[in-house]
Amino acid sequence: TILHPAGGNLGKTDSRNQSKVFAYDYCFWSMDETDTERFAGQEVVFQCLGESLLHNAFQGYNACIFAYGQTGSGKSYTMMGSGDQPGLIPRLCSALFERTKLEQREEESFTVEVSYMEIYNEKVRDLLDPKGGRQTLRVREHKVLGPYVDG
Repeated sequence: TILHPAGGNLGKTDSRNQSKVFAYDYCFWSMDETDTERFAGQEVVFQCLGESLLHNAFQGYNACIFAYGQTGSGKSYTMMGSGDQPGLIPRLCSALFERTKLEQREEESFTVEVSYMEIYNEKVRDLLDPKGGRQTLRVREHKVLGPYVDG
């Protein structure tokens, strides 16, 4: 999401006494499954976020999901889910590989690269590392390509 400040005000001001305005695309209610009108399960989250992300990836755009929140707020559950309620990542992977099968042509090929990282206490670790991923990775910057995680 790209937000443009109202009036184009990018100048430095003392913001401690000013009200804050935040924008978001979705707010999901997941506290009570019996409240069927408001409850948003993993499928709803995937429909709202995952399907458009996948569509854009097939248009040639890089895709990123950035889950932010305090410890225990449900980021990992939203991303991975459970055995009977898969999260965004398993649903995206299934849909991605289903679509590559459907769109497979002799003259075309697909390349899929993924990373799954955690930033916690200013330390970056690889959650796909088969050795447990306890090694802290370094963030570097390439002159042309910009920031990247080394490792």
